[in-house]
Amino acid sequence: MLNRILAATGTLILILAASLPGAQAQETGLLIAGDAVVTGFSGVVEPEKEEPPLAASQVLDETFIDLEGISARINSLAAPGYIWDGRTWYADAYFDIKARDVGQVFGVAIDDDRFPNVYLAASSAYGLYRVMPDADDDGRPERIKVGEPGADWMDGMWGTADETDTKPSQGGPGSIWKVDGKSGKITLFANIAHNGENNLGAGLGNITYVPEFRQLFVSDLSTGLIHRLDMDGVEIEIFDHGVTGRASLEKSPLPFDASNAPDFDSADFDPEDSETWGFADEDRRVYALAFHNGRLYYSVVGESQIWSVGFEEKTGAFLDSARWELDVPERPKKLPVTDMLFTQSGAMVLAQRGDVKSTYDYANFADHGKSRLLRFWLETPQDDPDTPSRWIAKPEEYAVGFNGQERSTNGGVALSDGYDSQGYLDTTSCEASLWTTGENLRDNKPLQETLLLGGSLVIDGLQGMPIRPVKQYEKFNNSPPWASYMFDNDQFNTDLVDEDDKPTPYSDTNTTGWIGDVEILRTGCDGDAVAGGWPEGPFYVSDLPSTDDAAGDGTLPPPSPLPTAPQCAAMTGQFFCDVKTGTWIYDGILRAEPNQIADKVKIVASSPGVSVVGGPLMSYSAPGIRLTLSGGASGQLISTDVCIFDEAESQKGGPFACCKATIAASVPAEACEKAGE
Repeated sequence: MLNRILAATGTLILILAASLPGAQAQETGLLIAGDAVVTGFSGVVEPEKEEPPLAASQVLDETFIDLEGISARINSLAAPGYIWDGRTWYADAYFDIKARDVGQVFGVAIDDDRFPNVYLAASSAYGLYRVMPDADDDGRPERIKVGEPGADWMDGMWGTADETDTKPSQGGPGSIWKVDGKSGKITLFANIAHNGENNLGAGLGNITYVPEFRQLFVSDLSTGLIHRLDMDGVEIEIFDHGVTGRASLEKSPLPFDASNAPDFDSADFDPEDSETWGFADEDRRVYALAFHNGRLYYSVVGESQIWSVGFEEKTGAFLDSARWELDVPERPKKLPVTDMLFTQSGAMVLAQRGDVKSTYDYANFADHGKSRLLRFWLETPQDDPDTPSRWIAKPEEYAVGFNGQERSTNGGVALSDGYDSQGYLDTTSCEASLWTTGENLRDNKPLQETLLLGGSLVIDGLQGMPIRPVKQYEKFNNSPPWASYMFDNDQFNTDLVDEDDKPTPYSDTNTTGWIGDVEILRTGCDGDAVAGGWPEGPFYVSDLPSTDDAAGDGTLPPPSPLPTAPQCAAMTGQFFCDVKTGTWIYDGILRAEPNQIADKVKIVASSPGVSVVGGPLMSYSAPGIRLTLSGGASGQLISTDVCIFDEAESQKGGPFACCKATIAASVPAEACEKAGE
């Protein structure tokens, strides 16, 4: 049982596993309304440094999946405590699911039990890694760059739960894992198979729970099939779009081709080439799933289309025909739709994910900056017989992230309740918020000075926003997305640098595609849906900050006053010119809130060329510690990320409280002259 109490400590909100003295304990489960389950790559572990030091290529050869890394994390979205204004929000993570247990997962679903359970689907979205047995007696296996006989999956690819049992459950590319909604125990729910053969490597697409049937539906990227499961993990039925679906439009059948299976014993298998991983033909490959008005909607990768299939009313079986719904516009390019949902008002929201990449250094898993979050509406007042689709052909688009063309979604999307004027979850405002996974969300050079006032620039995690405003709105289009909450799924990531002050290859600034899917537990929606409309509730467009259209072009301007990051620490000091080196040096004192329990500080200057003397990890003691920054160029705005924490708590392996702040300062504009020059 998890009893969670929100305790405000300055601007830091802590999650305590405790119950109030003298109060009646209310039995709660793993999830409460407003909690988000976010999936992503678990990260890697590099070999310990040795003498003589390994070359960079040798380090990569000895770098493996981090078994203690986080494959899925539960975050509380209930209490930001401020009106959405685009700043960094250090949301509370309180339950971690590790690669050791579930391997690499993308799709996530939540059922409607009294204590809702979580389901996670195995995925190749973050690469496929195989190894040979240890050949050099260093206690580690050997990574391979092409297929070889005798190789096996790298530990952490698919997971092994139930470690307390005498026979642990072994996962694979077709595994679905269940996280018990009361105890948090992780078990193997099902292994998706076809004709007695398990998924061979391509993994699963996405998974959805249908409360009307109390069943789960999951897409298999290896076969292109949709599997229907009961709540015991037993397969009830399959649907084959390549045959049954395509026949509805008299398209030639594309049956499953078993000969397309990956050959792991051959050099034809290439971990950096997804074409060798055994994906089903793209025109039969199904990914995203969502249930709406008695039909299961699904995305087809090849032609970037949305289809749907109905069910026999009495038996609940798939009908023997499907319906093409729409083509997703190929702008800026054709990309897979990896997640989708429907609002009570009838809108269909689609999240794209960048093309699959897989680099040997684990840094990049999807193209960045092109994937869109789209909204479609049905033609009204009725279907136009002169158009091929029931849906309006031109979709609306949400602005995701501040960078580039604001197309930074990582392919996950979820609905949530709205927030009141104080920034707390309002369960009476149904479907008022939309959340999507994304990366580099606050990275925008022209807006850098303004954005730095509100926290870190590089955020890989979630963006939440009011559900109404889209780019196409003439006014209050939320582009750039100033009306938003943004937080990093790894709240302790400050883009660490190594001893040589070089960015690590796994910092947020260098990685793409590390974030996956999201699902949020929310309250039900009461009342009748209104086609093309929205249920009324607080905090919609009229309540957004700075609604004056000063530019006159329909663009929502930055909030006024400008946002400031929640600060639980402060730094005071000044710049001085070091005439010996001709560089500006910042000499200051870092102080945390008086009630902050901490003995360690991780501090990183994320601006180019700037380093922390003695960092990045330093001992901390009240009332503060001395801090020195060097390398700032004249006139440069430098940003420093700080995480102050209790080292003992951090070493327990679970989430821990982090007093996190972003501190910005401007280097004097005049040049610092070196003595004698």
